[in-house]
Amino acid sequence: MPSMSSPLPRPRRLPVLAALLTAVTASTLTACGSGSGSGEQAATGTAPGASALAAAKGPVTVTLWHGVGGPAGVALQQEIDAFNKANAGKIVVKASFQGSYADAIAKYTSSIRDGGTPSVMVSNDITTGYLRDTKQTVSAQAMAAANPKDLDLDQLRPAARNYYTADGELLAVPLNTSMPLLYVNDKLLDRAGVDRSTLGTLDGVAAAARAVHAKVAGVKGIDMPLDGWWFEQLTAAAGVPYCTPDNGRKGKGATALTLTSAPQRAAIGTMAKLATDGVALNTGVDGSAALSAFAAGKTAMMFNSSGAIGGLKEAGMTGYTALPYPLSGPKGTSGAAIGGAAMWVDQAGHSKAEQVASWKLISYLASAPAQERFAEASGYAPINTGVDNSPTWKQFLAKNEPYAVLGRQFTDTPATTATSGCLTGAMTGVRAEVVSAMQEAFGGRTPIDSALKSAEKSATAKIQSYRKQAGQ
Repeated sequence: MPSMSSPLPRPRRLPVLAALLTAVTASTLTACGSGSGSGEQAATGTAPGASALAAAKGPVTVTLWHGVGGPAGVALQQEIDAFNKANAGKIVVKASFQGSYADAIAKYTSSIRDGGTPSVMVSNDITTGYLRDTKQTVSAQAMAAANPKDLDLDQLRPAARNYYTADGELLAVPLNTSMPLLYVNDKLLDRAGVDRSTLGTLDGVAAAARAVHAKVAGVKGIDMPLDGWWFEQLTAAAGVPYCTPDNGRKGKGATALTLTSAPQRAAIGTMAKLATDGVALNTGVDGSAALSAFAAGKTAMMFNSSGAIGGLKEAGMTGYTALPYPLSGPKGTSGAAIGGAAMWVDQAGHSKAEQVASWKLISYLASAPAQERFAEASGYAPINTGVDNSPTWKQFLAKNEPYAVLGRQFTDTPATTATSGCLTGAMTGVRAEVVSAMQEAFGGRTPIDSALKSAEKSATAKIQSYRKQAGQ
């Protein structure tokens, strides 16, 4: 790539989250060039246009880091290989699997401090606040505006776009997106005489769980992973924000956790009571443990990610139905929050040509054809609405009803403050505090109200500590 005529000033001092994002430290973010020989460059937020790539001398190298493993990781590499083939002589993408999402963001944090960040960072949902705060990236909104012939942001599903938006600006483009679903064992529910039409609300699900436990010997009514995502889901489905103000979607992010509102208390309390009454099976934080118990017929229902569709297929389970995640709040404001990961264009230390080439890659990976192939191979939901008009996708849905249910839930989920999720760079610490307190409550060792208050207080302290060290 062409070198800049003169290096730009080094980036200002910024706060950096420590490894695994459990604490915050202050570091100097001296972002160096990443394989472009472009010299040091600060993130300006101004997006370059197509002319920057056209002026490049020789192929432009794009590095991509991700934590997408398993079948999804294989599918991602296949799409990158196809992109490289289509752009031979112009763009070369070098993708690198960094281990878990936590491993990937820890390495990214170190690379900000030491230099050598990737051109494109694929990072999971809860790192959104942190990545915004580092000021290393240029927003997807700005890149799309500067490159109108590439990705049309209006084609992104509103529920997915909503999660990665702050102050009305889309920060990153979703790659692999999941949602929570309710899975039910058809035979066990029939034996308990459960009416499926009652399972659209949390109260209906709780009543069904109690009916199964009372009428089917040796079977628990429901299981649910006790990781932090599920308490965020119960909150979103109750129609209230998880953090204040406005789930951190305005200004500089969240200032506190809210976990004790009446709708949250009712929703979380409903699930806690099922556990303490012996109706629900406590499988801990591991989603795969919940899946295994459900597949073995130990529970009649299960809350799990849409990714469990693939897991149940691998387990050889049949005779189950996937249903939308139940609500406890009004339909117009309540719904599920997404999970998964998104693609960020790193700007600091990367030439304009590299940024445009990165956007070309992201636009390709988010396109309807690529998303359709990726979704079929990985089990994630396609984030491009153009897939809905594909004859081959319609054929796939006709043979794979759980995916059709997931698609309808995406369409039906309102893009509201409640369903946007909490935006804070302290999210990993927040989840740790909430899970610890909820384990005590669901295990019957601490009253639910005391646990909620304790979690709210300790998680808010994590957010405040982060904001202080971040200079917010």
